[in-house]
Order: sequence, then C-alpha cells, then structure tokens
Amino acid sequence: MKKIGYKLKPFIIPLLFFLLVSSVLTGQNLEKELELPAEGWSRSLPLEAGTVGEVKPVFYEENGQQHVYVPKENEVLSFTVNSDLEVKNKETTLVTIPSPQNFWVKDNEFVFVKNKQLIHFDGKKENILDQDVYGMDANQKKIVYFKEHEILSVEPGTWKIKSIDKVEERLEAVVVNDASQSFLASGIIVGDTKKAKAFLYQFNNSEYKKHTILDTVEQLTQNHFGFYFIENGQDVTIYYSLFENASGGKSYYIFKGTNHLDSGDKWTFNKMTFQDTNGMKLENPKHLQYGVDQNNQAKVLFTTRAMKSHEKEAVNVYEAYQKGDVWHTERRSTTNNGSLHAHWVNEKSIIWMNMISQKEFTFSGASSKSEIIKKSLVKTTEDYKQAISATILSLFQGMVLAMSALYWITPAVLFALLVYMVKISLMEDEDKRVMFTILALYLGVQLIFIQKLFNEHYYYFAPDFLTFSGSSFIIPLILAVFSGAAVMFGKKKDWSMIVSICYFVAINITFLSLTVGPYMF
Repeated sequence: MKKIGYKLKPFIIPLLFFLLVSSVLTGQNLEKELELPAEGWSRSLPLEAGTVGEVKPVFYEENGQQHVYVPKENEVLSFTVNSDLEVKNKETTLVTIPSPQNFWVKDNEFVFVKNKQLIHFDGKKENILDQDVYGMDANQKKIVYFKEHEILSVEPGTWKIKSIDKVEERLEAVVVNDASQSFLASGIIVGDTKKAKAFLYQFNNSEYKKHTILDTVEQLTQNHFGFYFIENGQDVTIYYSLFENASGGKSYYIFKGTNHLDSGDKWTFNKMTFQDTNGMKLENPKHLQYGVDQNNQAKVLFTTRAMKSHEKEAVNVYEAYQKGDVWHTERRSTTNNGSLHAHWVNEKSIIWMNMISQKEFTFSGASSKSEIIKKSLVKTTEDYKQAISATILSLFQGMVLAMSALYWITPAVLFALLVYMVKISLMEDEDKRVMFTILALYLGVQLIFIQKLFNEHYYYFAPDFLTFSGSSFIIPLILAVFSGAAVMFGKKKDWSMIVSICYFVAINITFLSLTVGPYMF
C-alpha cells in the first residue's frame, strides 16, 4: 500500500484540486439553473398534458381559462389550463387535422382545411363545405377562408357560405380579429416584379369596408407573412414578419404600423428592435403572439435563440414591451432546448411548447404568481443533470487555456535547449541559476500573455471572487505559489530539478485551466 501511495503521490494534489473546482462549478451551475428568468417570474414548469409532435396548437379563451387544441396523428387533444398552470378537462377527439393551420372549434365540432377542401366535422363525420380552398382563420363567431382569388365566409351553425370579395392578388393568408368580425387578407401579384399586398376588411353595419394596408415590391428572397392586427375603433395597429434569405443567411424581422383608418394617411411600418436586460439585441424573433396588457399597452411574446448563460444557448420565450423606439424584453422560459408557440393564459401566466427531442414536444408554463414561483424553485433531477453537464462543458472549455500555454512554455524551452547545446554541463549539474531562469521565463511570459485573456468576456462571466481589482496579476501569482506547494508535496526523491520544473509547469497550467479557463473562451 505504501508503494502505491508513493506512486500516486504526485497526483493527489491535482486530483483534490480538480474535485474542489468541479464541486464549486457544479454548485454555481446549480444556482444558475435555479435562477428565475426575470424578477417576479417563475422558472419553467412542465404541464401534465402529455407529449405531442411539432404541430401548431389553437388557443381559445373562455371564462378565464385557455382552451388548448393540439392536432395529433389521428386525433385532436384538448385541455384547459388556468393561471395556476393546472391542466384540466383533458380529452381527445377522433379527427385528423393537418398542421400547421388555424381552425375553428366549438365543443366537439371543428372546421378546417384538408386536401384543399373546407371540412366541417360535426362530432361524428366530416362534411365537405367547399372545394379549392387554400386556407382559413376564425374566432368563435366568424370563419373566413380563401381560394386563390376569392375571400369567403361560412356561418357557424347554419354553415351558409357567403362571398366577401374577389381580388386580383393570389391570396396567401387571412387573419380574423380576436374580438370582432374584421379581418386582414394578404397576397401577392407576380408580373415584371413581385408585389406584396395586404388589405384590412373592417366590419361595420353588417358590411365590410376595404382598406389598403400594404402595397410594396417584394424581392425574390423576401416573404411578408405573419400579419396580425389589433382594432380599437378606427385606430388600428398592424404587425407583420419579413423573412429574408440573402447570401445564404436567413433573417426574420418584425414591423409595426399604427393608423387611423379614416385619416387618409399612408401606412408607415417601422422595424421593431428587441433588446434584452443587458442591452443585447435579440435577432430573428419567431412564433410571435401580440396583445395588450391591462393598461392597454402593446406587448409581444416571441421565441428566439440567445444565450442563457456563459455555457448555454437555447431557444427561449421572451416578452417585450415598447419603450421609445426599442422593445425591452425579459426572458420568460428557462427550458434548455427549443420553445415555440407561446401564448398568454392571462396577465400572470404563459404557456408554450417545449422540445424534448427532435420530434417530441411537451407543454411548459411560467407564472408571476408567488406560489408558482416558490414551487418552481424546488430542485429537480433535471436541474442536477444540467448543472453537471454545464460543469463538464466548462472544464473542457478550460482546456483551451492549456493549449494557449504553448506560448508561455516556448521561451523557457528554447532557453533550456540553448544552454544544453552551448554548455551541457550546466544542465547535467542542474545549475540553480539556469533552473531558476527557466522557471522565471515561464512565469514572466505567462504573466504577460495571460493579460489578454483577462478580457471583457472573462469579467462578464466569471464569478465575483475571481474578478477583483488586479485579478489578472494576483490570481496567476497565487496559483504559482499553490503549484510550488504541490511540487513540494508531490515530488519524488529521485526527481531531478528539471523534472520538478516540468511537474510545476504541468500543475500550474492545470490549476489555471480549472480556475479561470472556463470563463476566458
């Protein structure tokens, strides 16, 4: 046993240091996992709604609850969720609805588009209402659908069809207002140039009045889509998304315009800039949900890929409010994979779909209610799993610093080779002047080169106890002293001085890589 202990002696200090740093990093990462996405909002909590595929759910609000309808392979899953994120009234209806699309639903009746047919499912069988249908949208009282060049409506209950307008544009979408019978239609005209057009059909006195909203040239690499509008009498706010595919890069932008319909003023749309709490711009917002809060202030829910922490990047849910020319955003989800189709339950709670694998999703939620926040802070197995995973990743990132150490070692190695070639006896006799010069060259060059690595990135992500004034000098010096102590403890009696120096360098680089390396890259 003594022989084994003697052989392992050089590895004891590095191993203990590794275990200490790993424990500290895991503790820090566990704290990060338990961090709230924003002040006053809970961490993400799973909803007991089961797993679904990558589909688009339809939401209807009724009696303070959100009714959620999720198309599955041969059925539609439905459930209600309240502000406490409780899932109730879970049911399935045997009907096949292609997704993504908006559809109308009431009780166990559905109206949807399948194979270019407008279909009414009455709870037992499918009835074809119309042919050559390209799409539809609806609220509880109104169903609007379109063919290639015609907009029509169907009356729920009687299922009578009425033509609303025939247009020269090739129609691409209709969007029905949540609270009225007004709707917006968008389409394109393809000629010498491609033009994107959008019209608002405002319902008043049992008839529609048509207003031109958008009439612009659309490049081949562009697509205007995702229209949405909020109606307040004659004051209307319209949002839309613009997709661009230029130079191999895909970009998404959101535009907003507000106008008084009878003013005669031309619509002007401004690009929305989203900025997080750290002042960083959030790019490529997707799966947008628009609304107004209880103070009639505009708000937006969206998902986008951004950094959650130093180690993690994820597609999370954000909520944004306009302040001047910028939309200030706060993160609402803490899930680690992909999030999509976020929706407000009410002012205090949000739900969304959370990716758990390539083709599987669950529903998650977050709330600003104090009891939900408290519930979300209970540690879970997933928290420990994510914390340990982040620790392993951090330690591997620290290895990049070890590769940078080649710059610090090279001058000392070149000096040793020069002495060896010029006067080998100095090396064989282990002249202390030569040995200490090698050591001084290594530490001196290290201290100079490492200053560049103590940069803004390091001071932003490193914990407070590693970012004090003068840390770029003090930390390397302290670790050099610890490395010397490790050599005194771990070296063997038969080691030469040059072997001890090599051991010192290896230990010192290891200590630096574990301590500050994870935050430098």
